[in-house]
Parts: sequence; C-alpha cells; structure tokens
Amino acid sequence: MRNRTATFCYTFPMKYLLLTAITLIMSCCSPIATYPPIEVESALTFSNANFEPVPTILVTTIEYARDHFGGLETVVYNLPVGMGSETYDIVTSRVEGAKPLQENGRQAYHITELRVRGFKAEANITFPGGGGYETATLYLSKTLLGPWKVTRERVWLIPDVEVPSPNYVGTEQTVIVDTE
Repeated sequence: MRNRTATFCYTFPMKYLLLTAITLIMSCCSPIATYPPIEVESALTFSNANFEPVPTILVTTIEYARDHFGGLETVVYNLPVGMGSETYDIVTSRVEGAKPLQENGRQAYHITELRVRGFKAEANITFPGGGGYETATLYLSKTLLGPWKVTRERVWLIPDVEVPSPNYVGTEQTVIVDTE
C-alpha cells in the first residue's frame, strides 16, 4: 500500500511547478515592438509590423479615434515611420472606408508612435479637433482570451501641434535597384 502523504508531497509541488512553467512560456512569447523603431538591429529582425498584434492595435486605435474624437467623414490615417505598405494594406482592409494619407494638407489621424509590451500597448495619435490638431495617448490592453481595447486616454493640452508628413510608400512606388 502506498503512502498517501508521500504522493501528496510530490504531486502538490509539481502542480505549482507546471503552472509556473506555463506562465513563463506564455510571457516569453509576448511581443515587444516600438514604432518608429528604436531597438538595435538584432532586435529588429524579430519585429515586423505585419505580425500580430501590431495591425490589430493600429486598427483599434484608428477606430477609437474615429468614434471618440471624430473630425473626419472619411477615415484617412497615417502610421508611424517604419511601417511598410503591407501594414497599410492590412489596416485599410480592416477599417471600413479607410484610406492611407498620401499627400500633405489632408486631415487625417496620425499614429505617431506605437509601443507594444506583451498584453499592453500605448499609441500616440494626432487628430483633427478644436480648429487645429490635438494629441492624445491611448492606453490599450488585452487579456489572454479577450480582444485589444482602449482602457484609457490622455489628451495632451499642447497648442499648435505640428502635423506629421505622410509616411505611406505604396507598392507601386517601391524602387528596384539593379546591382549588375
């Protein structure tokens, strides 16, 4: 007959060890990304704006700006420096009626910075409002099974906000260099 106390001693700690291992594995897979990129070159090889959750966070930010800040009938948007045409295509396909900003002078939602740290993200956005442009920081988060959502916002009281220039480079504008 087995000793129940001995089985309990081995099973009970193993359960917590397994739970700890699963938690570590899940947290190690959390992406870290910053746009415009500030990471060293080796970190950039693991970061791609086309990989989730970056497009989803961008879409959530644009939809939140449209619904809460208003200011535009047609959603025109500008993404941070470092985002390629593929990312613009993904965002355009997910936001109904959206177009990337392609020329200066048009009103648009400008996402100027994006920071993703696991299940939390921050997006700085410049948007039309109050006779000019205003700037806000949106704080987003998600749960393991839940969607990304804006948990709070902070509108900055900065007068005369400088409007960023378009960062969009379409696929037809890509330059191919012949090295031969």
